[in-house]
Amino acid sequence: MAAKKNIVILGAGNAGIETAQGLSKALNPDEWSIKLVSDRPFHLHYLALLRTVVTEDGGFAEKAINPLDRIFQPGRPGEVVVGNATSVQDGVVNLEDGRQLPYDYLVVATGTTWAGPLAFPKTVEAKNKWIADWREKFGVANDIVILGAGAVGIELAGELKHYYPSKNVTVIHGDVLPMNATYPDKFRRRIVERWEALGVKFVLGDRGSVPQGNYTSITTEKGRTIKADLVVPTWGGRRNTAFLKSFDPSIVTAEGNIRVLPTLQVPLSNGKTNVYAAGDVIDWAEQKQLAKIPSHVAVVVPNILASIRGEKAPKVYGGFMEAILLPAGPTVGVMYLPLLWGIMFGDWVSSMLKAKTLFVQKAQALTGYP
Repeated sequence: MAAKKNIVILGAGNAGIETAQGLSKALNPDEWSIKLVSDRPFHLHYLALLRTVVTEDGGFAEKAINPLDRIFQPGRPGEVVVGNATSVQDGVVNLEDGRQLPYDYLVVATGTTWAGPLAFPKTVEAKNKWIADWREKFGVANDIVILGAGAVGIELAGELKHYYPSKNVTVIHGDVLPMNATYPDKFRRRIVERWEALGVKFVLGDRGSVPQGNYTSITTEKGRTIKADLVVPTWGGRRNTAFLKSFDPSIVTAEGNIRVLPTLQVPLSNGKTNVYAAGDVIDWAEQKQLAKIPSHVAVVVPNILASIRGEKAPKVYGGFMEAILLPAGPTVGVMYLPLLWGIMFGDWVSSMLKAKTLFVQKAQALTGYP
């Protein structure tokens, strides 16, 4: 019997799992081995993690964080490998513990590394302590300052004011409006109006940093002093791609994104076409969002299968609309759809679509833990 060929998928976020499952359903287990490499033994559903670290309400710690042992269907090709990829060579992925994983096809879906409460550790025990520690920090603090008014900072501020309405919550952001210019100013102003109605304070057009040691205040770059007994960084995350630079430095941008063709193949300098990328890591002019991942997977999976058959890649990625929904607890939120003149929705639509459940049922279905 001929040796099996190998597909290695780096990253067990949604992009990696969905890609692995799509390939597993289509390939012969006698001919193909699929290894899904994760640096932790569980899947993190990031959309629910801010509420998870703020409160035990809703039981999100049990719903949004699930083991990886049910990713593949019985009898189908697929194995989860817990390990940290440290480098890639042509045809081989090297793990931190010395293991080497050969590949005929490689998919990089290693996602984003976050600061602050989303910087989850990699073991079950440390993860549980992380959640408990952040809940305690938020519980005892009275004056909370959040650095950054991207989606993470805005949602965290909303969660805190919902569950701790008497606490002072201030958001500092370098731009003159929250979020970024991807979204129209009218929507960005709507965020300020709705969050201020909850009691959140904004300091815009200014920046701050986490004070060292014990502190009772924070001083911004422009010299404003704000009372603070807890300062939380929520700046935009860094792409988890440093391990690729020794493989082919031409494919990694200065920001850490991976250059891709519209087929989501990585243009390697050696001319090979067997490496793909999906999820947050791709160098594409779009916001990094979970909603875009199915469209990435719908390109990567059929293109790999076509390559296996010796055919040209049939799918290209054309981007995805920049919609967004920002919850502030389970009953409040704002939503923007870039349709017609730009449509905005408020609390009721936000709650029904996302704020109440945070799509945890999708994460449970993805990991086989409904």
